[in-house]
Amino acid sequence: MAKSAVPKPGRNPPKEYQFPKGVSGNAKGRPRGSKNLKTIVMEAAADQVSAVVDGKSRRISKLQATVMQLATKAAGGDHNSMGKFLAWVDEMEMRASAAKPAQFPLGEPDLEVLRATYARMKQCSGEVSD
Repeated sequence: MAKSAVPKPGRNPPKEYQFPKGVSGNAKGRPRGSKNLKTIVMEAAADQVSAVVDGKSRRISKLQATVMQLATKAAGGDHNSMGKFLAWVDEMEMRASAAKPAQFPLGEPDLEVLRATYARMKQCSGEVSD
């Protein structure tokens, strides 16, 4: 039976086609100091612009200016802006509530341990348990 020229999936290519040891497959690679999209966007959002707020000229970030403009348009009745702004507010509230621990994070097994500990403490102090 002859070997097929097409390699089976999940197998390494023949030795003559593999990269030699110690040699990268992407020699140039990503240039040093190049920035990813997140970094570029966050730097652009942090840039300062002049804006008139309450009749006074102030330097604020582009992100803050964008949010203020969106809120102003939403308050002015622009339905598209209202939807976006309310979605942002809802997302921020969801993130804040997810970051907060629950008011009573104890489960039933935890409460049983606390009750047993309390009963033992009452016995040690000489009180009669319920």
